[in-house]
Amino acid sequence: MGRSDAEWPAWAREHRAAFEVAPLVELRGGEKMQVGFTLSLYAAVPMDLPAGAERQQAGRALWQELREVAEAAVPDGERGARAELDPPHTALLRPENEFKPEVGLTWRLFHEDDYFKSVTNEDRERLARLEQRLSAMGLKRGRW
Repeated sequence: MGRSDAEWPAWAREHRAAFEVAPLVELRGGEKMQVGFTLSLYAAVPMDLPAGAERQQAGRALWQELREVAEAAVPDGERGARAELDPPHTALLRPENEFKPEVGLTWRLFHEDDYFKSVTNEDRERLARLEQRLSAMGLKRGRW
């Protein structure tokens, strides 16, 4: 689809797009350690469409657009981490959004060379830049 930087905020507003970031924690040798982050993107299901195939198709298209948001938010030259996409969620109900139906996409972000490598200050700074870009694209932190 290829939206410009100027077009993303209108898209985010129209679809009530939001994001959340959480630590990715694993057990290693009986100790918890943060190995990365999870980045979740959400957008409102178009409830103005009739229930059934039409709304499901719109949800799948919205999920694909959320992928485009994530890719647009991380320029190619800054992709220093490995990212794995969780299976799609096309009917989430989160308390943060008053249980209104949403489409969700979650990426697990961790070190490319060693999954069990602890998060560094550089990783945190890179994540902060990503959060700033998502906000500049019009996505709200947590909910609308």
